[in-house]
Amino acid sequence: MDFSKLLGFVAFICFSISMTASFSIGQFNLRVNLTRRSEEGLNSTERLRGAVERSKRRMNMIEAFVKQQITGQLDAETPIRVGNGEFLMSVAVGTPSVSFEAIVDTGSDLIWTQCMPCKNCYDQPTPIFDPSKSSTYSRVPCTNSFCDALESFKTGCNPDCTFDYTYGTGETRGDLAYESFSIGDGSGSMVEGIAFGCGHDNKGRGFSQGGGLVGLGRGPLSLISQLGSKVDNKFSYCLLPITDSPSQTSPLIFGDGDSLSGANTIPLIKNSVNPSFWYIPVTGITLNGKPLNIPSGTFDLQSNGNGGMIIDSGTTITYLIEAAYNPLREAIQSAVDVAPVESSSGDLCYQTSDNVALPSLTFNFKGGVNYDLPPENVFIPQSGDLLCLAMGASSGISIFGNIQQQNFYILYDNAQNTLSFKPTKCDSL
Repeated sequence: MDFSKLLGFVAFICFSISMTASFSIGQFNLRVNLTRRSEEGLNSTERLRGAVERSKRRMNMIEAFVKQQITGQLDAETPIRVGNGEFLMSVAVGTPSVSFEAIVDTGSDLIWTQCMPCKNCYDQPTPIFDPSKSSTYSRVPCTNSFCDALESFKTGCNPDCTFDYTYGTGETRGDLAYESFSIGDGSGSMVEGIAFGCGHDNKGRGFSQGGGLVGLGRGPLSLISQLGSKVDNKFSYCLLPITDSPSQTSPLIFGDGDSLSGANTIPLIKNSVNPSFWYIPVTGITLNGKPLNIPSGTFDLQSNGNGGMIIDSGTTITYLIEAAYNPLREAIQSAVDVAPVESSSGDLCYQTSDNVALPSLTFNFKGGVNYDLPPENVFIPQSGDLLCLAMGASSGISIFGNIQQQNFYILYDNAQNTLSFKPTKCDSL
């Protein structure tokens, strides 16, 4: 499959966040509103092209990272993290607090921001954090478990813990430190003693949209892991359809959040080789109620850490390993009674003028739990009168993207090791 042809069926979902929050002693619940970022000077086609290219790069980075973790070999000189997610959130750090916009990444763990003094700092829209002006800043010693959690990204003791955290499109180098953090603009309660990266040497494509990155992976350095019981070890979101107006907002919630009465719940799979990713137990796929001819075990996580399927809010389209994607493509063509059209917009496209009856799709999970996707979560409108499949093929790992998550309330519970989901009109929350 030529991924460069997948141009038009994905919206650019990069968000800034405004905050409303309520706090109680020892624990807090926080709701933030996600809005799609507008890109000045780009038309809709250019924004869509950029979204698909970022999605492709992210998939390639995930596959490269998995390969590096398993074999110790990488087609580059340094290890990588996934990085460069598709969301932004407001974070405040230090005393007095300094606010900045941070990329949200469910595929990595480290929280970091650009710090003074800068050896290399890219332009960011807010002031760069100066730790010398904060009364709550302190360095993390090398003997600390947080320093150990950096694994291959730890670079030494100078005299305390230093790091070089490398992404597929950039890196940050600096000191691991403790600070007070607040989600939002600093007007809410501060949480003390959060371990983060104070980056003095930062570079990379895509970072300039914010002043750093917030990891929401499963490892000990991630924000959800460090907040822990303060947010009941949970976060959730509900993404509006990408065809909605960019001015409409989607909720992101830390803590108990809204009620998920009647939701489906599945166990998450822990991967000791790649502990940051959120793996989901897919057993198969059905199209219009008929199981696809996918070999048994195609989505299994292998003992060496390869394979499996992760759910990732920073990847726009879903990628399926070829043993699953090829049967899916063939089944769709058999189910639709008109021929697909050749298009630079996608691998499998149909004209709406043909009055195509598009199939529904179901992901089957362990325990007999099903995730039913309506056609609008499978096919996305393209320029003209085209509808194109919002999925692609991968060679090593499968990724459940955010188009397939739209209009579903999705709750990650890191304590219970579960993921819950429920079809929801997200604009009603």
